[in-house]
Amino acid sequence: MTLKPNSVVLVDHGVKAEDTPQKNERGNFMMIDCCHPHILRTLRPYSILLAVIVLLSGSAAAADLVLVAAGKPQATIILAENPTGSSQLAAFELQHYIMKISGARLPIVREPKTVKGAVVLVGESQRSRKLGFRHQGFARQEYVIQTHRDGLLLMGHDGQTFDPVRYDSYASIYPAVSGPIGTCYAVHAFLENQLGVKWYLPGESLGEVVPRHRDVIIKTLAIRRRPDVPVRSIYPLFINTERLVFNQWDKPQEFQATWVNARTSLLYWIRNRFWGAMRHNANHSFSYFDKAFGASHPEWFSTKSLARMKQLNFQSEIQPCLAAKGLRDQVVSIARDYFSGRPAPFPGAYRGAQGHFFSVMPNDNTNMCACPDCRPLYRTGIGPDGNASHYVWQFVNEVAREVRKTHPKAMISNCAYFNYTAPPRGLVFEPNVAVEFCKFYPYYANHNALVRDHRRIAEFAVKNQARFFTTWEYLLKPHMNEWAFPCLVPHIHAEDVRGLRKIDGFQGGKLQFLYMNTYTGSKPNGGVAQVSPVLDFMNLYWRMKLYDDSTLDIDVGLDEYYRSFFGPGATAMKAFYSAIENRWMSRGGGQDSRSWWNRMGTRDFLDGLSQQLLKARAATTERTVYRRRVDLVDEGILQHMLKSRARYETTSIAEAAPIATASVARTPAKVTAKTWSNDATWAASPIQYITKTLANEPAPQKTAFQLAWDDSWFYIRARCDEPLASAIKAATRERDIGGFSDDSIELFFDPTGLGTTYYQFCITSRGVVYDARETPAAIGATANINWDSGIKIQTTVGKRAWELRAAVPLERLGGQQPRPGLTWRFNLCRNRFAQPGRPPYSAWSPSPAGFRDPNHFGLVTFNAPQDRGRLVWQCDFGSSAFGEVTGSGPLFGRNGWYENTRYADRGWDRSLTVAGSGAARRAVCDINSTCPSDVLPMHAVNVAAGVVSVEADFRRGSIGNQPTLSISDADGKRIAIVHAWAGHPDLIAIELPEDRRNFGNKQHGLADLTSPGRWFGLKLVINTLNRTTETFVRSGRGRWVPLNKQPFPYYDPAARGTTWFLGLGTYKHKTVPNNVLELDNIAVRQQSRSS
Repeated sequence: MTLKPNSVVLVDHGVKAEDTPQKNERGNFMMIDCCHPHILRTLRPYSILLAVIVLLSGSAAAADLVLVAAGKPQATIILAENPTGSSQLAAFELQHYIMKISGARLPIVREPKTVKGAVVLVGESQRSRKLGFRHQGFARQEYVIQTHRDGLLLMGHDGQTFDPVRYDSYASIYPAVSGPIGTCYAVHAFLENQLGVKWYLPGESLGEVVPRHRDVIIKTLAIRRRPDVPVRSIYPLFINTERLVFNQWDKPQEFQATWVNARTSLLYWIRNRFWGAMRHNANHSFSYFDKAFGASHPEWFSTKSLARMKQLNFQSEIQPCLAAKGLRDQVVSIARDYFSGRPAPFPGAYRGAQGHFFSVMPNDNTNMCACPDCRPLYRTGIGPDGNASHYVWQFVNEVAREVRKTHPKAMISNCAYFNYTAPPRGLVFEPNVAVEFCKFYPYYANHNALVRDHRRIAEFAVKNQARFFTTWEYLLKPHMNEWAFPCLVPHIHAEDVRGLRKIDGFQGGKLQFLYMNTYTGSKPNGGVAQVSPVLDFMNLYWRMKLYDDSTLDIDVGLDEYYRSFFGPGATAMKAFYSAIENRWMSRGGGQDSRSWWNRMGTRDFLDGLSQQLLKARAATTERTVYRRRVDLVDEGILQHMLKSRARYETTSIAEAAPIATASVARTPAKVTAKTWSNDATWAASPIQYITKTLANEPAPQKTAFQLAWDDSWFYIRARCDEPLASAIKAATRERDIGGFSDDSIELFFDPTGLGTTYYQFCITSRGVVYDARETPAAIGATANINWDSGIKIQTTVGKRAWELRAAVPLERLGGQQPRPGLTWRFNLCRNRFAQPGRPPYSAWSPSPAGFRDPNHFGLVTFNAPQDRGRLVWQCDFGSSAFGEVTGSGPLFGRNGWYENTRYADRGWDRSLTVAGSGAARRAVCDINSTCPSDVLPMHAVNVAAGVVSVEADFRRGSIGNQPTLSISDADGKRIAIVHAWAGHPDLIAIELPEDRRNFGNKQHGLADLTSPGRWFGLKLVINTLNRTTETFVRSGRGRWVPLNKQPFPYYDPAARGTTWFLGLGTYKHKTVPNNVLELDNIAVRQQSRSS
């Protein structure tokens, strides 16, 4: 037979049928076959043409085993007369995939029927026993793939169940595979490692890769092994097999039960050898003790009172008292009942128990009992993740000791979890204690976290002498339904598993991935299923493969996946996945929206991912399986990321770190080239302050600044308090070198507000300047340092502060020429290195991802001379930040507007646009497209203590909506709220905590001022010192009429501070015709400041 260049012929080196598994020096199972699949990986590249199989058209050598020739069957599948359920399923699977590969259907017959030609023996049979292979000779989970004189043997350790199996029936397959399924392992390992079949995702239309060849010819094989780790479990069993993706996290009811095929789900785990493993569990075991013993033994619980227990949630708020007399004996008794096969003494008594493992694990909280008997058992000096370790593990150990006296093979399991994660000091475990260590792989972007976990596990194994440990892998983290950046890190799993395998006692563990309740229509039906296999794939699939074979070369495996799954789109898809993995690892991962979408999932990064998918589409042909798979990744991963990023820009991050607002005062007099740096330039400019570091901590030293402008220049004055003035760092001497590691001020200007181009300055205390025009989306270097700003600089260093005065020519800054009422995006930041060890970076407008983030530049409003710096913010709908000045653009996403997070993604983002042109440009809300709620579009502003006014003009299309203006503090506590009544064109209401004051035409004299089609204004005037509010109203652009003659107190007496959230918009009561609301002339003015 002619071999292709990449083929390797392996021959039998003498594997004996009756050889039993050997132990290595660690006491673990060791393979004795010479043809272990990992050897194949070291001999040749992964490819569809595999080492010991030759799939081609041509003649076979005399020693070759021909299963299919020219698409015709040349062999028969043989089962025992009464085969195990595992053997029956394995035979069906082998027949099914040989036919998919070659088009030939190998017949399945049972002994004692005789056949001619080659045979494939599946499972134990008379013929396998004649070859020396018996069920009793196999260790649990062991299997063999062995050629012999007449054909091929595929056999393993099976459970001894023999009921007939219907291949098309989940109900029939499930009981057949409820025990060991070694013969299935043999068949699926043969199909995967020798014939090249891959089950990357559930389902056969898109998820699997099956090579197509008309000939199936086998060289000599001799493989005998079992998976590298015995415990391989998953939760949950069921999978979204029909859609494979989900990204509607705001609409969980869309996850339909019809998307879940039970048979396909089960076969996915079986085919990947992640079913039929050692039965094992560790989980919260006291869940039903309250019902069983709460009345008779209230002293067994942390509440010490049945009445108190009934007031709380038992699982999440109460713990057993592990020092209580009699509790340990009761747990021991229940465990002995379990291992003796007795019925549970009460419902739920055996919760967490499985196989030879009985779980003893506290409830799912850290509210440990604080009674006098328990307190001495806690340990200080260990940290919050270990202060209860001795307390919990000593109890587990005592239960294990007692149970072992009567049941020597019984194992007592517990999770290293919460405040008993760290190994207990000075405690030696009984040999029957099993530890399941709870692990969070997303933290491993910091390599020290992985090292820490491995050291802790090693301590359990070495110092505590735990002989059996597993891990609980939380692959559901980060929670995608929290709109997280996906952590897809196969290389981390490879490193992790290899490290764990080096620790004595590692037995595998549990993989828990993201699941959700399934629905029938709009109602939950009680089921749960994996919701998005495409999102889980890079973590779940490769972890499964590594548990089967920890020597897997992850790069080789990934390359084969890209080639076989995406075909001509492989290169782009590799770049896509690699970019996501590298982003997580290089940026340190994250656990919150700031890190997900401010540091990692930036617009530029997502644009790059989108480009890779466009390349993959261009490389693949429409309607081919390769294109459909690319589209699947687009829907399941990229669209999730784009939706999450869009939501982030318009919702919660604005509340967590609102962009700052400030005025730019018009210079009070003509400024000349000689006088620009005089104090008079900023005489009308209010003082602004930097208050927080990038870590959201109080800035250690005050930084104050003022802003001013005239027709030609933008003026900045900043004073940096520095008690260590002699230690100021000023190493940079040359222009455009940097200064970022010196004591310096950084300035950022984005006149367009679009974030596509901005201008960066870094000015040191010596006056050395770095200036550059930044184009964040540029390919390659984003900074053009050849741009010359023409900035004027004056710096002075005093004994306790240093000061910067600067003037930037407006003509050098692109965008709209400033005019009164126009807003620019701007930030002023400080680098402080005079005091090593203290946070060096602080910013006026909070910028958690770093200074160079245009999404978090603040908003500055240019004032007219008569404003004298009092116009803190005016929403200029004519700004280019809202899109084309003559077209329609979104309200949310730029210039600080966002949704109230409680009602995010319920239609408000889609309902609000900016429309019109010139002076008529305004915000428009299509209320019918929103959800019924009390949500309002929000905007944050920073004001100073004193008297502040907030005003807005409204025009409604229907009398049925309710135009509203409200002010809340940074914690959401209401300061004031006023609205126009729905259904009453003259009524204005001021809301009070337990009252509503209504004002009609008799009070304001403005008749039906809020009738549809008429502009009217609402204004709130807040005195932050007296903590009072006044309300005004106007018709059209007329005079403001006061409503309450006496000021009202704050709506919520607990409201405080001068960072405010403004709500401007409408409630929605119902859908009515022409249900539109327009907003314009929104302004915040500082009428007076406290001294």
